[in-house]
Amino acid sequence: MSARLKDNDQTLWARFLNGNDQVLSLIYLRHVNALLDYGCKITSNRDLVKDAIQDIFCTILRNRQTLSATDNIRLYLFKALKRKLIREIQKSHRTQQVEGEPIVGFNISFLYSFDHTDFELSPTQKQELVDAIEALTDRQKEAIYLRFTRGLDYREIAVILNLNYQSARALIHRAISKLRDILADKAELFSQVLWVLFQSHRKPVF
Repeated sequence: MSARLKDNDQTLWARFLNGNDQVLSLIYLRHVNALLDYGCKITSNRDLVKDAIQDIFCTILRNRQTLSATDNIRLYLFKALKRKLIREIQKSHRTQQVEGEPIVGFNISFLYSFDHTDFELSPTQKQELVDAIEALTDRQKEAIYLRFTRGLDYREIAVILNLNYQSARALIHRAISKLRDILADKAELFSQVLWVLFQSHRKPVF
């Protein structure tokens, strides 16, 4: 996160902590789309994600007097949303007594990104890309998403994934290396994937 955005976040959060309720509405509007997108990668239950986001902002408003200062509102909200969704999903699985299924996964697809490029993927290439992404671990998928779709830096990713800085960098490096190995005999497709990833990282994210 740039120094300018940090200053902006610090100022906004301080104004909210000092009693300006309108600032919380601004924070909500600024981050709700990204939160919804991130939450829907963790669970396909869109209503659960919407409810979780609403609950987080209600909790923030209710607990304003006990909240600490922050210079990174997005990171604060992403962490809060992930923690709440995992808690709700675990609670649901305990109630339903589901066994042998992963409690939390992470779903990403780069196919939509190709719709905004000059690259045209054949049906076979699309399936190869889907298969390559599915071969990544959920943790690798999440790291790739946070880095290239949401534009988080390695320090922020480390915080969300409970890693140290070097481990976060290594995780993303291993994910890209794994994609390269899987697509080893499809050099053109891999180069297109890299281009889409790095172009996504440079574009403004909502």
